Amino acid sequence: KMLLKLANDALDLARIEAGKLSLDLAPFDPRALLRDIASLEQGQARAKGLAFKLEIADDLPARVMGDALRVQQILLNLANNALKFTERGSVILRARREGSELRFSVIDTGPGIPEASQARLFQRFEQANGPQRRAGSGLGLAICRELVALMGGHIELESKVAHGSSFHVHLPLEVVQEEAAPSTAPARASGAAGLRVLLVEDDTIIAAVVRGLLERQGHLVRYVGNGLAAMTELAQNDTDVMLLDLDLPGVDGFQIARLIRQRENSGTHLPIIAITARSGGDEEERARAAGMDGFLRKPLTGEQLAEALAATVVAEPAT
Repeated sequence: KMLLKLANDALDLARIEAGKLSLDLAPFDPRALLRDIASLEQGQARAKGLAFKLEIADDLPARVMGDALRVQQILLNLANNALKFTERGSVILRARREGSELRFSVIDTGPGIPEASQARLFQRFEQANGPQRRAGSGLGLAICRELVALMGGHIELESKVAHGSSFHVHLPLEVVQEEAAPSTAPARASGAAGLRVLLVEDDTIIAAVVRGLLERQGHLVRYVGNGLAAMTELAQNDTDVMLLDLDLPGVDGFQIARLIRQRENSGTHLPIIAITARSGGDEEERARAAGMDGFLRKPLTGEQLAEALAATVVAEPAT
C-alpha cells in the first residue's frame, strides 16, 4: 500500500509538471466533504487517544464550484500528517469564508516544526524529523502545494516547536447560488444506480477516492475500515452490494466473504466485489472461490466501478 501511494503521488506530480493534470470542476457541498473527512479520521484519532474536532463556520457556502476529490485529497493529506505526528491533545479541521475565498485549516497540538525546516517542508521527499519519518514518502505536502496552486490558491504554515502546527489552505472556490431543484439525495433505482454500497477499505485516502467516485454516480455509500465492522454494518443496515478490500487488518477479505456466504439464508445473496492492490497472482481465482462475484484492481476509475456494479448487481425496485 505504501508503494501504491508513492507511485500515485509520483504520477500526480508528473502529470502536474507535464500540464496533464486537469481539474474536474463541478458543484459540491463543502460541509458534506468536511464531514466525510472527519468521519474517515475519527478511527485513527481514537486509536491514538486524540480528539478530532470539526469546526465549520456558519457563513460557509452550501455549494461551491471546484474539484471536490482534489480538495478532499489535500485536506486528508494534511489531517493524516497531523494525526501521525501528534501524540497527545487534538487535531482540528476548521473551515470558514474569507472574502472571495474559503479557508480550510488543519490545526494540531503536535511537536511543532522548527523554523529552519519550514521553508523546505513543501519540497519533494522532505519530511520533518521525528519517529514517524519512515512512515511517509515525503511527497504529500509537495502535492498539496501543487494542487492548491493549480486551483489558484495558496497554503500557509504556522508552527512553533512544542506548540503545534497549523496549515491554512486558501482556495478561491466560486459560490454556487442555490436554485429550486429536486433533492440530490441518492434514491434507489432500477439497474445499478442509487445502490446502497458498503465499502470496506482500511486505507482512508483510497476509501475517500472510491467513495467520491461512487457518490458521483448517485450511490449511497457507507464506509468501514475492517472486516468485523463490516459484519456489524451488514447486521444493522440494508446493503445492495459490498466492495471488499482483500488485505484488511485482522480478518482479511477472503475470510469475510466466506463468513458472509455461510450466514446467508436460502434465497439471499449479497453481491460482493473484491478490490485489491495485488497484481499478477491468483487473487481473482481465490476471491471467486471465497464467494465473491466481481474483481477489481487498484487504482480504480469511475468507469471500472460502474461496469463492475452493472455486471454484478441486479437491483430490485424500491419498496
